[in-house]
Amino acid sequence: MVKPGPGRMKPLARAIRNRVLSRHATDVLGRELEQEIFIKAKVLSEGSCRAAPEGHDSYFGSTMISVPLHNLAQVTRGDLDQNARNQLERAVGGSVRVRLRAMRIARAEVARRVPHRVLGTAQVETRVRLTRDQLFIDVDLEVPLGVSFSAKRR
Repeated sequence: MVKPGPGRMKPLARAIRNRVLSRHATDVLGRELEQEIFIKAKVLSEGSCRAAPEGHDSYFGSTMISVPLHNLAQVTRGDLDQNARNQLERAVGGSVRVRLRAMRIARAEVARRVPHRVLGTAQVETRVRLTRDQLFIDVDLEVPLGVSFSAKRR
């Protein structure tokens, strides 16, 4: 391979439109598919407030984000074979952006359910799973209520 010298540039890489996965050593979710997942997602939350072992009130809940795979067909360019499905599951599960967005959705659900309480720092566990026709992102969380740095200053 000839290295570019002064005044010579490397050839431009050809961009592939609508890539599901970016080209890396591991499976990385493309931005377009990430956006489509959250646009097409259905959100179902459940949970309640109760006393935590530490003595303060906490909200314990789960949020399930589900997306029918056929809703992603335009971005994935049709149905996914088993190899592509495995790649998709690994890419979604390994995406920090997806996990962060899912956590924000779950925390917003808590804020909606207990609007008059100060929310502390959430402890969160996320899981990604793929069934025959659905992508699921599950978020379990515990959020202390009325226990935060800003709540103590008031």
